[in-house]
This record gives sequence, C-alpha cells and structure tokens, in this order.
Amino acid sequence: MRLNSPPQKINTLIFLFASFSLILHLIGLNNYGIHRDEFLHIALGNHLNFGYAEVPPFIAMVARFSVDVFGDSAFAVRLIPAICAALTVLTAGFIVKEIGGKGFAVTLCCMAIVLSPGFLATGYLLQPVVFDQFWWTLSYYLLIKYIRTRRNGYLLWLGPVIGLGLLTKYAILFIIIAIISGILLTRERRLLLKKQLYIAAVFAFLIFLPNLIWQYLHHWPVLTHMKELTDTQLNNNTLSGFIKGQLMSNGTGLLIWLPGLLLIFFHKNLLPYRWVGFSFLILMGLLIYFKGKPYYAFGVYPALFALSAYGIESVTRRIPAAIKYTMIFLLMLPNLLLVPQAIPVLPINLAVDYFKAIQLDKLFYWEDGKRHQTSQDYADMIGWEEMTALTAEAYAKIPKNLLKETTIFAENYGEAGAVDHLGKKYQLPAVVSLSSSFTLWAPERIPYQCIIYIDDKGQVEKTRRAYAKAELIGIVNNKLSREYGTKVWLLTGAKTDINPGYISVLKAKRQ
Repeated sequence: MRLNSPPQKINTLIFLFASFSLILHLIGLNNYGIHRDEFLHIALGNHLNFGYAEVPPFIAMVARFSVDVFGDSAFAVRLIPAICAALTVLTAGFIVKEIGGKGFAVTLCCMAIVLSPGFLATGYLLQPVVFDQFWWTLSYYLLIKYIRTRRNGYLLWLGPVIGLGLLTKYAILFIIIAIISGILLTRERRLLLKKQLYIAAVFAFLIFLPNLIWQYLHHWPVLTHMKELTDTQLNNNTLSGFIKGQLMSNGTGLLIWLPGLLLIFFHKNLLPYRWVGFSFLILMGLLIYFKGKPYYAFGVYPALFALSAYGIESVTRRIPAAIKYTMIFLLMLPNLLLVPQAIPVLPINLAVDYFKAIQLDKLFYWEDGKRHQTSQDYADMIGWEEMTALTAEAYAKIPKNLLKETTIFAENYGEAGAVDHLGKKYQLPAVVSLSSSFTLWAPERIPYQCIIYIDDKGQVEKTRRAYAKAELIGIVNNKLSREYGTKVWLLTGAKTDINPGYISVLKAKRQ
C-alpha cells in the first residue's frame, strides 16, 4: 500500500486487521474448556443484579446474553469478547487515521496489537478485562477526536463510555486519574474547562449510580474483595515483576511503543497528544504504588501504539515502503511463535511440549509464586469435566429419598461455577459455596443429611466429623489442571446439624 493512501483504503485496511484479530481468536475459542473466571461470570449472569463482590454488573449481563442467545459452550460465551477485542483493534486504527497516519502507521499499530501476546491472551475470555481495554481505547479516541475537531459532541460521548467502563471494571478510575493529570500537564488543560466534559461526568455517574447504591446497601463487598485480593495476590506483586510484565506483555511490540513514547514527548507533530504520554507514565506510577497486576495497564497500549506508529511513520518517510513493510514482518515474526502460549490453538499436551522446546515454560509462574508447565490461564480451563463427573458419580450413590436432603458444597468459585454449569447434563442441583459472590445467593440454611463436598484445601476435615461415613469418590488427576488433587467426598449419616457452623461462616462472609 502506498504511504499516501486514500481514506477509503485506510478504512479497508483497518477493518482487515480487525477481522484478522477476530479470526485469530475464533480459532481458539472452543479449546480446553471454560475458564475458572468464566464459570464465575456465567454464575453471575444466572443471578443478575446491580452489583457483585468482585466486579460491577456488566460482565454478568454479557454472560447472560451470550448463554441465552448463543448457547452455553466455550465458543458461545467467548464470542462477544472476541468481537470486542476486534473493536479495540478497529478503534486504535482509527486513532492512527485521525491524527494523520497512513497505511504504514496503520499496519504497524494494528499488527502490534493483533499479535501482542497480552492482547491475544486477554482478547477471547469472558472476563471484564477485554471490555475494559475497549472502553479505555475508545476514551482516548474520543478525546483525540475532540482535539482534532473541537466538536463538543465527542466530549459528551465520554459519558456513556466512562459509565459503561465503571460498570465493567473499577480499574477505569486509574486511567481517568491518569488522563486528567496528563492533560493538566500540557497546554490541552483548557479542555478541562469545557462544560460538556462535566455533563459527560454527570451522565457517567448516573450510569454507575445503581452499582454504587448496591455496594452501599450490601456494606461495600468490593472493599472486602479488594482486601482479600491484596492479602492473597497483590502483596506478592513486585516492582520488578510489574516492569517485566510491561516490557514482555506485548512481545516485540516493545520496539514500537518504547521509542514511540519518546516521540510523543519530542516530535513536533505529536505535541497536541503529549498528554497521552504523561497519562501512560502516571498510570504506571499508580499501578506500581497500588501493586497492580501487569495486565491492569493493558488498556493504555492501543492508544500508545497508535501514536507511536504515527511518530515512527513520520520519522521514516524517506525509507522505501518495501523496506519498511519488510521490517514490520520481521519485527512481528517472533510474536507468531508466542501465539500458542496466548491462544489455545494446540492440544494441551502438544502445547506443553512446544513451550518446553522454545523454553517458554521457564516463564510460567502462577499466583502461588511457583513455576509450572503451562500458563495459569490454560490450567484454569482444564479438569472441570472430570470434577463434575465425579460429583455426578457421588450424587448417583445417594438414595432417592435423601436427594432433597443433599447439598453439593464447593470450596471455591471455580468449582462451584463449573459444577453448576456443567452439571446440567447430570441434572445436579445448584451448588452451594461460600466463596466470592456465591455467598450473595447462598441459602440461609442447607440440607445436610448428605453432603457432596468438593475439597481442594483439606477443609472437609472440619465437616466430616459430623458424619458417620466419609467416602472419597475420586480425585482430579490431570496434573496440568490448577485443580489437580482436588477431592470429591460423599458424606452420609449425619450425626449432627452442621447449619450453625455454616450460618456463622455465611454471616461473616456477608459482612
């Protein structure tokens, strides 16, 4: 494509890259099974409300819509996230076009996002992060569009975008703070005097208000969740780990955004967008201070790639197009080797061999701080069918006259969500759990004559003493599963009512 490509060809190129992103994600949608967090979000969708302990309600609405319209397979629940990932590529491409970028800049930007290991890995799972990235990118686009056109309508559109972003993931507050701070540091600070911006803020607040009221009425469970998250995960995050995550998450895209960040501050054509560079640096500082996970920052990269690609195109205008496009291909080639690590395109055993062959396995550290054979995301997609089948086996052993006096209890939300979702074909009853948002709809009392206990941490010992018989039905044996070693117990012959202890824990969890 010629550097001075007409707008229609630029549009076509952008749509082609967005389509490429969608196709890549579609390849891996139905492999390995549903992810632990996806089971949780499906469960949230089955209990629609204005809020939950872990997340705002947007992901639950998407999950409910996906299951109702497309079905309950992994492919069905992941289709909308894959489309959203493609929309992020599309929006980034239009940022490039808006600031004057041509075919080379569009190609450089979109290829960097499409083949980024980080964006590949987060772009297909039914999780808030893919939607969060889209709202961030769209916010940057609207602000850049306003700066280019001075049309106030683009500021007003920030209202629904930020509002939906707040209903998706509270982390958008970080980028709001970072963007406002970045704008204050540049000559674009006069933008903050526009009344349309404050109208948009009110609109965003009104969209977010139902969730805010829900959190208040339920004694702010998100704060309890954040404390648990900090104690169990975020405290393990280190400065070096966060920085390494930023440098590695986009693969060779590092060679685009890092020099591009310098161009944002020093290239005269990028002067009106210097606030983007400041917002990136401020965001990094905020996330480091709050010990955020590396992927929390992913939403800022599409805009950074867009400006970087434009800056690189500007300083390489004299280089022949053929050489430049060849350089893009060579630059992105290593990222192709990382595709099996980001998207489950290979059978899991073959993937493990592949990771070992190219020494990717040395990078697979999970939240437990230990190194494993595969990524934690892949491990979270494996073993659920085996666990559900064991649960069904236990349920089949219970006399029919005791089925209504039986409870299936799971220790964590992944187990509860998986057996809830996959257990439909076995006609299993709803699972009870005191993990995460499952406490919100847990019954006040449970039938206790028989308990099917899904135990991954040995907590069953506190309950089995109340029963005459504790039968181990089976153990999850897939070593690649994060649930490896989880046991399914059948407890029968109740000697005492376990509800007092259950009610005490439930009450504590809801406070």
